[in-house]
Amino acid sequence: MKILYVSTSTDMGGAETSLRSLALFAKKAGHSVKIISLKPLGSVGKDIISQGIEVVSLNLKKKANMLENAGVFARLVEEIENYRPDIVHAILFRAIQFCRSVKKKTPFFLITTPHYDLSKKNWFLRLWDRGLKEMDDISCAESQMTADYLLKKQRYNKDKVCFIANGINTQLFSPNDGLGRKTREKLGFHSKDIVFICVARLSAEKNHQMLLESFAAVKAKNPKIGMILVGDGPENAKLREFTYQRHLEKDVCFVGEVSNVYPYLLASDVFVLASFIESLPISLLEACSCQLPAIVSKVGDMPLVVEHGKTGFVFNGKDPILLSALMAEICQNENLRKQMGLSARKRIKQKYSCPEEKYLDIYKKTNSFHVKTRS
Repeated sequence: MKILYVSTSTDMGGAETSLRSLALFAKKAGHSVKIISLKPLGSVGKDIISQGIEVVSLNLKKKANMLENAGVFARLVEEIENYRPDIVHAILFRAIQFCRSVKKKTPFFLITTPHYDLSKKNWFLRLWDRGLKEMDDISCAESQMTADYLLKKQRYNKDKVCFIANGINTQLFSPNDGLGRKTREKLGFHSKDIVFICVARLSAEKNHQMLLESFAAVKAKNPKIGMILVGDGPENAKLREFTYQRHLEKDVCFVGEVSNVYPYLLASDVFVLASFIESLPISLLEACSCQLPAIVSKVGDMPLVVEHGKTGFVFNGKDPILLSALMAEICQNENLRKQMGLSARKRIKQKYSCPEEKYLDIYKKTNSFHVKTRS
C-alpha cells in the first residue's frame, strides 16, 4: 500500500511526533511511505529522513500571501498526482484544508487527524473547516474533546468520525534511574533537587510566563528546586529575560528543541503544563509513562489523563497562586510524588496504548474496500 502523509510542519511537537511514530510503523509493516511538509523541514522531519523515509518540504512561509499559498497548493497537487497514493493522511489544520481542497481537483482517499483544539480557532477558520469537512473519507479524532467538538459543533458526519486517542509506547518511555541521574548531572542539578519539567513550544498559548512566575514563588521558599524547559518558539527571549530579572538563570534550564525528550523526562521529578490550549498532548503521556506525577491545566483531555489527587493535580490554568501551592505541595511530599508517579504510569499503560495498529487497520480496511470497488 502507498501511504502519503501530509503535515503542516515537521518541527518538534506532539502531532509531528505522532506522525513520525505512525510513518515508521507503516514502513516497518512493509508499506511504501512518503511525507510532505507544507512548512520548511524541521527537526522531526530530519530525523524521519535519517530513518529512511522520504520527506518533501513545500517551504510554506508562516505568513504566506495568496500567491505563495497558490504556489504551494499547485505543488501539492503535483506531488499527489505523481505519487498516486492509496491513502492520503493529513495532519494539522492547514494540511487538512489544503488536502481537502486538492481532493476537489484530484480524487483520492482522505483520512484526517486534527491534533489541535478547533474550538480555539477564529470563526473564519472554523467556517472554513466546516465548509470542507465533507471531503474527508474518515475524520479521526485524537482526543475525546476533539471528537465531541467535531460532532456537536462542526456537525461532522458521525459515520465518518473515528476516535483514536493519542498514545505512546510505554516500553520506550519507562523509568531508567541510571540515565536519569546522568542527564541530571549534565544539566547541573543535584540529586536531592526537585526538578520540574515542561515540554512545549515556547509560545503564548502554552502559558510559560505564569509557570515561571509560580516557580519563582515556590523557589523563594524551597531553594532546592529546578526547572527544565524543553522546546523553542517566539517567547524564548522574553522568558529568558524573566529568569534573569528574577535571578533564576541557574535554576531554569532552557534545553531548546530536541528530537528525543526521554532523557530530560528521566532527569525530572514532576511534569507541568499550564497551557490555555491543548487537545491530548503527547508530552503529557510520555511524562506519565516515565512515572512522573503531573500538574496540568483544565483544558482538552488533560483532566482525563491526570486524575486530580491520584496521578497529579489539575488546576484552572489562570491562577498562579494555586499553581504555586500545588507545586509546593508536591515538592514537600516525596511519598506523594512516588505514589502519584506509579499511578500515572499504570493509567497510561491501561488507557493510552500506541494508536499505530488502529490506524493501519483503518488503512487496510479502506484500501481493501476500494480495491473491490475498482475491480
